[in-house]
Amino acid sequence: MQRAGRHLPLCMNAQRNVRVVGAVSTLALVAAVGCGSSDESQFGDGSGGSSGDTAHSGNGNPFGSSSGASGGSSSGTPGSVTPGSACASASAGAVAPPISLVFMVDKSGSMGGAQMSLRWTPAVAALNDFFADPASTGVNASLAFFPQTKNECSSASYSTPAVAMTALPSGAFAPALAANSPGSGTPTLVAETGAIEYAQSVAATLPPGEKVAIVLVTDGDPNDCSSTPANVAAAAATVAADIKTYVIGVGPDAANLDQIATGGGTAPHIQVNTTSAATTSADLRAAIGKIKAAQLGCEYGLPAPPGGQTLDVNAVNVDYTPAGGALQTLPYSADCSNKGGWHYDNVATPTQIVMCPDICATLQGDVTGGKIDIVFGCVTTVPPGGGLPK
Repeated sequence: MQRAGRHLPLCMNAQRNVRVVGAVSTLALVAAVGCGSSDESQFGDGSGGSSGDTAHSGNGNPFGSSSGASGGSSSGTPGSVTPGSACASASAGAVAPPISLVFMVDKSGSMGGAQMSLRWTPAVAALNDFFADPASTGVNASLAFFPQTKNECSSASYSTPAVAMTALPSGAFAPALAANSPGSGTPTLVAETGAIEYAQSVAATLPPGEKVAIVLVTDGDPNDCSSTPANVAAAAATVAADIKTYVIGVGPDAANLDQIATGGGTAPHIQVNTTSAATTSADLRAAIGKIKAAQLGCEYGLPAPPGGQTLDVNAVNVDYTPAGGALQTLPYSADCSNKGGWHYDNVATPTQIVMCPDICATLQGDVTGGKIDIVFGCVTTVPPGGGLPK
């Protein structure tokens, strides 16, 4: 499985785009610009000292961020810690880790027959588009189908996908989709259990900060191999704290699908309009885009310091600029008591910047071109009563 790069070289105007699938644009993670002299760098001599500024309190913007660093180019004004601030020095880009989606696709008889042109055919077209789309960069995906004709009621029949976890975009999925067609019943319980087993095996190989989720695409009621909406939901609930199950419905059984999505921690399910092949394909494509957006990580990698130098954790700032909106300097909040803030994964040995719940949700929902700037060299912004990282 391919991996995204973790760090970018220092002193580059580097940019990494995190693209959200569907009718979306870009949430860009942009490197701060500066590249000052070595004694201005955000990397110190190991003593842990900051740039000499003091902490700043909040100014009432939606996330409670501060008025900016005293060394900035517009000290005392909201969001003054910017890539262009006088105190900003060497910097590097942040990279969001990829996400991994375990697709389990219903190919029961009700997906075909009279409904073939409204369910199976457009679903296959939408999945093919997603797997091959360059905009799916940053996503890894696997693909499995249910039911299986051999050992239909064994979860082992579903824990090995037709296409193993693969970095997108990829043409590896089209042959598997072409080789399958609708028929037989809907053993959703063992399909979900098999998907969980595979997702857990994937999760065990992922570094911290990377996520895996199950995407169940189905049109009907669980009805084979002792499957019921209740026991499928119960199976999904056993791992929902770490591995979510998203349910995309291409049939009319909304109540049952909502029950499964509730167990998977993602209720309500995402319903696809099946009035025409065109709407089915478009809605399914958009549904996958929503899932990708929801699963986007809110942890961004820090650059590795140059040899012999250490990162000054008290001289890092994070700015959020919504599309068409004003820049907001987000406050540091070690315990996320300020839910619009951020913190380090480990302040003693930081490798990532982690967003708190409210700003994380905002970033995941921002599909209109907002951006995050990580600025090094200026004293870290904190909310009223807050303290610097150390």
